[in-house]
Amino acid sequence: MKPVRKILVHDRRSACPGLFRMAQALDGRICRVKLTFGNLTSDQARGIARAAEEFGNGIIDITNRANVQIRGVRPDSEDALVDSLLALGLGPLTDKGDDIRNVMISPLVGQDDKKSDIRPLAMRILTELQTNPRYQTLSPKFCILIDGGEDVAMVTHPNDLWLSPINPENPASAYAFGIAGTPPVLARDQSALGLVSTERSFELVTAILDLFIEWNIANPDASRLRHMLADLGRDHFIGRVEGRFDKSLRNADLGQWRRTPPQTNGHLGIVKTSNASFQMVGAMPPLGRLNPDILRNLAAIADRYCSGALQLTPWQSVLLSGVAKDHAEDALEALRALGLTSDPLEPIATMISCSGSAGCKSALAATQSDGIRLATLLAGKSEMPQIHLTGCSKSCASPMAKPVTLVATSAGRYDIFLQATNGPSRFGKLLASNRTIEESAELIGANFGSGGPSHA
Repeated sequence: MKPVRKILVHDRRSACPGLFRMAQALDGRICRVKLTFGNLTSDQARGIARAAEEFGNGIIDITNRANVQIRGVRPDSEDALVDSLLALGLGPLTDKGDDIRNVMISPLVGQDDKKSDIRPLAMRILTELQTNPRYQTLSPKFCILIDGGEDVAMVTHPNDLWLSPINPENPASAYAFGIAGTPPVLARDQSALGLVSTERSFELVTAILDLFIEWNIANPDASRLRHMLADLGRDHFIGRVEGRFDKSLRNADLGQWRRTPPQTNGHLGIVKTSNASFQMVGAMPPLGRLNPDILRNLAAIADRYCSGALQLTPWQSVLLSGVAKDHAEDALEALRALGLTSDPLEPIATMISCSGSAGCKSALAATQSDGIRLATLLAGKSEMPQIHLTGCSKSCASPMAKPVTLVATSAGRYDIFLQATNGPSRFGKLLASNRTIEESAELIGANFGSGGPSHA
């Protein structure tokens, strides 16, 4: 099916930004370009860079679902921007299929011969979402994770629906599944809801979506599967799903199953694959933000080292796939020369931030510039945790608490939270209130300089 070439999408003003519906921000409109599993060719990257210069303010963000956002779009240039992006092959399969293109997989899928390749299943689901009119009514925030058990994967991002293989090294492995959450990794995590065979995994996904849409008719104010789960409860929900199958989906031993923890920061640096001749190379642009020149240079690096293939990640970083082993160090140095960071010990390599007061009227502080300042102050300190700066309590840049979160209280000042199980805040436990960036750096360094929070 050829990508759509015509704009026919209904306005959904309360929804997330999209290709055809650009959200208004303080610095102009935002165009979110959804990528298929984070894949981007070098030619597409050059086209996005050109579009950001011509129709936007030149700011390009990588999102936490491995998409890109062009900021500062002028109202009189929206149609021309959309046309340019469609010409690059960056549109949905159908005219109303853009909003629901939210299927996440690991950027390393297919790179390990010992792991099942879940791309066919993920692509089948992604295609169904875009082409079935029934599913085009789902919220633009609705998201699905198809996990293959890879060593590098984002499994802490909450999803409406997730599938994860019980035995990733067995292509016929059954999938554990759950809704309104994540695959369980820690003992305290919510266990999987049920178990489905490989052959019926696609059927399970569509059955759950159909049940939600039917329930949603009587509950029109609800938009996510967590709302349905809260209304029905786990037992009633899974019972209704089983009503569409000829066997039970529940399993007595499933409560003990845990997904193997992914490798921390495994997306950074030289990433080994099962092919001894080729490797992946990854690095993080400061706070996940690019500009046209950097994106064009990334395209040139991709052309030189990996046949023009770029991979964006849900950590808001960049990966080069299929780099010859002998050239991996050179490719990594080329990324570093652009200002990207590959060492997870450097705070800027894992730090994230919203657009801040420069781009959002809700933000109380300039989180982008404050984040760069904080990373500079923390440079050289050992074992820094991941840090998230948010300009307000909405926490747009991260759906879950990070080890350290700075929530702006006014220009240049933040409340500092440390991640804690069960609160008391959604960000964790309050460490200090209304601190400057310099004071924040001192407190964070004191609490994490020896590998963990201080209990003195």
